[in-house]
Amino acid sequence: MDSYQFFAQQAINEYKNLTEEQNELYKRKFVSINPDAIVDVFNNYSEPDSESFLNEFARFNFEDVKIKFDAIIGGTDNVIVGNPQYLHIMKPNDIKISVLDQKLHKNSDDKIAALIHGYTKKMIFIDVPSKAKANINLLFVNAKEPVAAQVFVNTGDESELNLLEWFASGSEQRSASAIMHEGNIGKYSNVAIDAIHNEDENTTVLGLSKYRVNDSGKLKLNYFYNGGAVTRVKNHVDSCGFESESHTNELVFGSQSQKFDIYTYVVNSAQSSIAELHSKAALANTSFCILKGFAKIPFGSRNARSFVHESGMLLDKTAQIESIPAMSIDENEVKATHASATGPIDEEVLFYLTSKGLDEKRAKKLLVEGFFSSSIGRIKNDTAKIASASLIADKIETGDFGGKPKLSVGNIWITRESQEDIFKGHYKYR
Repeated sequence: MDSYQFFAQQAINEYKNLTEEQNELYKRKFVSINPDAIVDVFNNYSEPDSESFLNEFARFNFEDVKIKFDAIIGGTDNVIVGNPQYLHIMKPNDIKISVLDQKLHKNSDDKIAALIHGYTKKMIFIDVPSKAKANINLLFVNAKEPVAAQVFVNTGDESELNLLEWFASGSEQRSASAIMHEGNIGKYSNVAIDAIHNEDENTTVLGLSKYRVNDSGKLKLNYFYNGGAVTRVKNHVDSCGFESESHTNELVFGSQSQKFDIYTYVVNSAQSSIAELHSKAALANTSFCILKGFAKIPFGSRNARSFVHESGMLLDKTAQIESIPAMSIDENEVKATHASATGPIDEEVLFYLTSKGLDEKRAKKLLVEGFFSSSIGRIKNDTAKIASASLIADKIETGDFGGKPKLSVGNIWITRESQEDIFKGHYKYR
C-alpha cells in the first residue's frame, strides 16, 4: 500500500460488492440508502466549496447563535479559526500510511465504511495529551458538494475533552454527509461528545463510529438526529478497560417523510465496566425510524453492568417506529437488562391539557418536550443542551428541519439527569 489513493480505490471496489446490511440479525430491518444514487452524489456535483463560502455560510447561519467554531469543514475546503490546540486537519494523501493499519474500521467491514474511505477528503485529528483539557467545536457543512470525512479522537491518561459537532446543510440538489469517527479514551479520562444533526431535506446522512474506553475512563455520547431525508448510522462503543464507563444517549425527532436507521452496539469487555444506551424517538407525519440497540457482555467481564432502553412516541397515526433491543450475555456475575416501549400520545392526557385552555399543538409540544426532557438533561454542554431543546421546540411548531437554527432558553423543559439506579423497576437481572 503506497498511498491513500490506492486504499481509496480498494474501498470503492469493496463498496460495489458489499451488501447494504451484512448483520444477520438486521438483514430484513434496515433503511436503504440507495447505493448507486449515493455514488452519483459524490461523483457528480455542481462546484467545490471554498473557504470564503464556508465562512459566509457559518456567519449567516450561526451569527445569532453565538457558537464559536474552531473549524468549519466542507467537502473540499475547510476553515480553521484561530489556532486551536490539539486539533489538526489533513488531506488523506498527507497522512502516514501506517495510520490506516491502525484503523478500527476496515473496508470489508461495512458498505458505509467502504464508501467513506473511498471518498474521504478530510482527516480530522483531535489528540489531547495526558492531564490536559480541551473544548473543541466543529461545524460540518454539505452545501455545494457532499462532505466525507474521518475524525480521530485520542485522549491521554487523566485528560478531559468536550467536543461539540454540528452538522448543517445548504444544498439545492441531492447531497450527502458521511462522517466516520474512531476514538481511544485514555485511562481516567473524561470525554463528552455531543453531535447535533440538522441537515436539510436533500441530504442523506451516513455515520459510523467506534470508541474504546480504557481503565476508569468515562465516555458520554449524546447524539441528536433531527435532520436529513434519510439517516443511517452505526455506533460501536466498547468499555474495554477495568471500571470503564460508556453512556450513550440518543434522541431522534422525525417529521414529514424522514427515515432513520440507528444501530448502536455497546460492549462490556472488561471487569466492573458499565455500558448504557438510552434511545428515544418521537415521530410525526409519515416519518419512520428503526432503533436497533445491542449489548454484549463476553465471558470474563465479571461485575459488568449493561443497560439498553428504547422508547418511542408517535404523534400521528401514519408515523412508524420499530424498536429492536437485544443482548448477548456470556458471563453470570453481571447486571444486565433491556427495555422497549412505543406508543401514541395518550388521548386522555391530550384531552386534559386541551381542557385547561391549551390548543392541540401547544399540548403536543408540552408532551414531546416532556418526553425528551430526561434525555436533554443528560447533556452537560449548555450550548448543545439549549440547541437540542430549541430545535425540538421549533420543529413542533413548524414541522421543518435543516434551516437556520433559532436558539432560545425560554419555555424549555429540561429534567436533571437522574442519579437513580438504572436497573430500578426492571425485572430482567442476570
